[in-house]
This record gives sequence, structure tokens and C-alpha cells, in this order.
Amino acid sequence: MSTSTTPLNGWRVGVTADRRATQQVEVLRRRGAEVVTGCTMRTLDLSHDPRLLEASQALIDHPPNTTIIQTGMGLTMWLEAMDAVGVGSELRSSLAGAEILTRGPKATSAARKAGFEVEWSAPDEQLAQVVKYLASTGGRGRVALQIDGTDEETLVKPLAPLCKEVVIVPVYRWAWPLEVGPAEILIDAICSGSVDAVTFTTRQAAVHLVEIADYRGRRDELLAALDGVRVVPVSVGPVCSSAMTNLGMAGIVEPKRARMVAMVDALCAEANRRSTRR
Repeated sequence: MSTSTTPLNGWRVGVTADRRATQQVEVLRRRGAEVVTGCTMRTLDLSHDPRLLEASQALIDHPPNTTIIQTGMGLTMWLEAMDAVGVGSELRSSLAGAEILTRGPKATSAARKAGFEVEWSAPDEQLAQVVKYLASTGGRGRVALQIDGTDEETLVKPLAPLCKEVVIVPVYRWAWPLEVGPAEILIDAICSGSVDAVTFTTRQAAVHLVEIADYRGRRDELLAALDGVRVVPVSVGPVCSSAMTNLGMAGIVEPKRARMVAMVDALCAEANRRSTRR
């Protein structure tokens, strides 16, 4: 097989993903890479959590003026959970009368599939852009916020001054993996420079990698290695890149389109660039 079809031949790539990790590994291997998997997170399904039903019932009883959908997966899980307890139809009717804002194309697609009309979508898939849009258009009254697994307080804080009320809709939450051994092995490989690149498909995967390294006393070593020279940090898109930069990673490779295959293609382009330079 030619190097044009296997541009990652000779590269050892770490993968931190939970969801779709198998597909990513397959794509990387087809491009010639040796892969080290070190999942840094798991998704906790809150579909049966009483808080989700309470929030949904509150929105049925007092419909929101605006609903912010952060993720397509979250919206789908939310509606399916409410269908299962018999209030899905009422919830859809309540949300249908609200202004729908989304944090990117996947959330927009899920909203439209559910029958909602999307008023506006963040161009770079960042909640900060939604906040800016709300500020520039005069704020809002009662707002439903489907959270995306990250810290609730962090998500609500910038919205609170712009909204009379924020109703949190908790559909899922991210946590460390049950077994952190593979992540620790990946951290050791990064610190020793025995991997060439590490991919991140969510910002929380990057946060957890650094947290696990910190727990082992290797945070500074890890971030020093992820400098784009010794080890290349590879991001799926701007939301993830922003978190990676804030954590202290440098030389981040990011695709123009926030998709997993595009991320791998961006890494391949970087590998080709370095090969040509050498």
C-alpha cells in the first residue's frame, strides 16, 4: 500500500474517545497508524433520573420562551425518555411554541427531525456564541437549557444575567471511566514521547485526561509533552480546541469541519506536511 493512502505509516496515535472509539481506531489504522486506546470518559445516562422528569413537567406546565439544544444526542435521549413515561407528546407541544436555538448542526438536525423549527444555530458550535446571540437580541424570559454533560453551574453562569429563569434539563453526564488503567498507560506514553499524536473528540475527554494525569502527579509533564512538537494534540473542532488551549496544550491540529473523519484527515495532512518538510 502506498504512502499516499497510508499517510500515518510510522505514526503512533493515542485515542481518548468513548463513543465511536472503534470507528475512529479503524479509520486511523486504515491510514497506516498504530493506535493506543486510552478512554478517558464514560457517559452516564440520566434518562431515568427524577430530575429529568421534574424539569420536563415544569416545562409542560409553564412552557419556556426559548429552548437551547446543545447536542443532538441529548435532545433525542430527552424526548425518548419522556415518551417512555407518557408525557412526550405534551413536552413536544410545549417546546414547539418556543424559540429553538441550537449549538451546532447535529443539534439542529435532531431538532428538525423532532419536528421543531430552529430559529438560530451557533456557527462554531459553542455555547458562548449562543450567549452572545441572546445578549445581542435583548435577553430572554424563561429558558430551557439541555445540558451537554459538563458542569451545570459553568453552563448556567453566563446565561443567568440574560434570562429571567433558566430551567436545567439534565439528560446525561460525563464521568471518568470505570477503569482508568488504559488512560494511565496513554498518559505514560505521552509523557515519554512514545506516541506521536493524541486525538480528542470532546472537550471533556481532554479535561479528564489532564485530571487523571494530575491525580498521578504528571499533569505538568503531560502538558509539556502535548506541545505540537513532541506530541501533536488533535481536536475534532473549535469547542474541543478551546478547552485544550485553556488546559495548556499547544500546536493543536483541527479540521475545518468538526467531524471525526475530517479530524483524522487533518492529522494526515499534518503528517504529510512534516514528511515533506523533512
